[in-house]
Amino acid sequence: MKDLNAHPAGRWSPGWQWIDVTLPAQQEARAYDRPVQSRIDGHVLKLIRTGDAAAANAMYNISLGFVAAHSEVQPRVFWQICAAYFQAIALGLYPVDADGKRALSGILLQYRALAAGASGVSEQVLHQLLFPLTQLDPLSAAQAPVLAAVRDAFGLTSAKSQTIAQPESGPFAPAPQEDAPVAAGLEDQVKVIGNLRIGISDFNAFLNEADEWSRLLFVELSEWALELHRPISPSTIAWAHSLAEGSTAVGLLALSGLAAALEQALRHVQGHMPGMPQHVTVFLEAAEDIRRLLHQFAAGFLKPPEPRLLDGLKDIAQFQFASVAEGADDALDAGPARKFAEQAAPMLLQLGGALRQWKARPDNVGARNEALRVLQTLESNAGRVGATRIRELSYGLRSGIEQLGTQSLQTIQLEPLLTAFEMLKADLDRSQATGG
Repeated sequence: MKDLNAHPAGRWSPGWQWIDVTLPAQQEARAYDRPVQSRIDGHVLKLIRTGDAAAANAMYNISLGFVAAHSEVQPRVFWQICAAYFQAIALGLYPVDADGKRALSGILLQYRALAAGASGVSEQVLHQLLFPLTQLDPLSAAQAPVLAAVRDAFGLTSAKSQTIAQPESGPFAPAPQEDAPVAAGLEDQVKVIGNLRIGISDFNAFLNEADEWSRLLFVELSEWALELHRPISPSTIAWAHSLAEGSTAVGLLALSGLAAALEQALRHVQGHMPGMPQHVTVFLEAAEDIRRLLHQFAAGFLKPPEPRLLDGLKDIAQFQFASVAEGADDALDAGPARKFAEQAAPMLLQLGGALRQWKARPDNVGARNEALRVLQTLESNAGRVGATRIRELSYGLRSGIEQLGTQSLQTIQLEPLLTAFEMLKADLDRSQATGG
């Protein structure tokens, strides 16, 4: 049976401290900008799919460029560790397995947070990057200079032979003892977990299958998150369906309900492109929670899913996408449509300004409300002249703003809105050119 315990980095307690490593290799300072973000997305996608050594080497060089660009300790250390991590992959010392793909997704999210102005770094992500470096065979500094320097600085060179300790507290701590499972009466034949009695063979078979289903589900969702212009793969929906059916068969109803809600939400958005970033976030968090529930079940505990995720999936399954009339022509013809185009140009300038002000200050409710007001007017006017594509994009952007709400927003959450705005502006420009 596959080990479904939590990520092994969670059972490793390195006594964390921030160490600014002197690296034997350097690159010119590299800024966070859109071209770099595009390259990072492409390289990480290749790594998630194939573990491509060239992509790992490219990320190694990009990481060194970010090291040179930072004077703050936390981002510098993060990119130093990333450089070592990518060098290990590039040299074939560490395969990109399921845990590696989760770590790569963490790097991507941390990059976006830093690019949006954050200065802090998740220690959980750092642990997921450092732990694999403890498991490598001894290597010389000449083979992998940056990797060797990071391993030496953090004292990782002899950690492979050490026993991994289970932490007593923190995000990876074990469940409290009061939730301990009920002892089985016939341990060799039946597994007793809470009020469930499951045959050992059925228990093992389910965990083997569910582990693979949940792994593939998370990987495919991570890939789609980098290519939102593509539809959700039918296989992604199939993995969620298999998890729902398999969990029901063994009586694990908490996981079954979450997987079924995810399946329904995925089916609802499958045909609507591009995908919405706020939907992606909920899907990835739901996939992670499915993994958590499986880990707990493998250890002998029954845990409920996160209620907010169930609510979020239900909202997505009921999300109303803008309808597009069949055969509608988005070219703006003469007459009323031309007048609409003339009015839309200054409205888009106003909308872009409001979105940029809101991104600069996520607590600026006035800028948010101005963007919504402009979008409502633009959507209504587009509908009257038959510009259905512009109406659809306006509706999608407005719905995305409304779903974000106003509480505890961060700059990184608002960045996709500007991308959606650029799509809307480009579409209006194309429509005007076609109509002219």
